[in-house]
Amino acid sequence: MQSPPSNTRTRRLPYAILGGGVVAAAAIVGGFMAIPAVSGANGAESSEARALDEVTSKPELGSPRDPLSPAELSYAIHLASTDASVPDDVTSVDGSAAPQVLSVDIPTRNVDSPDRLVDVFLFDYTSNQTFLQTVDLTAGSVESTARQGVQPPPSPDEVDYAFGVFLGDPAASAAVRAEYAAVAGEELESIDQLAVTGGAFVPDAGTLGADACSIDRCVEMQFRVPGGGYLDTTGFVVDLSTESVIGIK
Repeated sequence: MQSPPSNTRTRRLPYAILGGGVVAAAAIVGGFMAIPAVSGANGAESSEARALDEVTSKPELGSPRDPLSPAELSYAIHLASTDASVPDDVTSVDGSAAPQVLSVDIPTRNVDSPDRLVDVFLFDYTSNQTFLQTVDLTAGSVESTARQGVQPPPSPDEVDYAFGVFLGDPAASAAVRAEYAAVAGEELESIDQLAVTGGAFVPDAGTLGADACSIDRCVEMQFRVPGGGYLDTTGFVVDLSTESVIGIK
């Protein structure tokens, strides 16, 4: 799997959050295994993040199953993001007028195709839709599928943003702040003080308080104190669609 460029840091085992439980990401999006975002204090370790030059014309293409080159990766994102299937009023997590890029990967289907195919997952915060853009780099074309309620694991940028929303809510973050101060002996003021892991949250029948997350883009996070244990984050999720913190049971 290859990830879009990001300022945040490293990735670990595949999972998503479903009603508070850890499940394979393929249970959320059929056949798609995405890796959760890890950010914060240990994020710079094993970084895969890199800046990509914008590529808007077809670059030299590899063989169908080869790893994507940086130019192919950038070109795939360009084609997926500018395709006519993407609404004119599309927005990303920070409100920018562009879709949120979640992941880029060589698909496991159509393995005998002679074409250079790439799956690009996008999210539109205006419509709360996930877009699977199957990009044919050979032909320069895109086959699009869009659905609400499909929640691939978040990108590192979404996890960073979710943490900012959480920390910016004094009432919602009070208990975690107090626990961190007791453990670390200092005030919690920045994501760089923690290792933060995020997964997509979709409520199940046993979850109370997060009905909106059936459609909204919601993230559940885990906070680890470097050199120590985990803080208790089981009582809330961050609704990125509304930029609010939701208490759950």
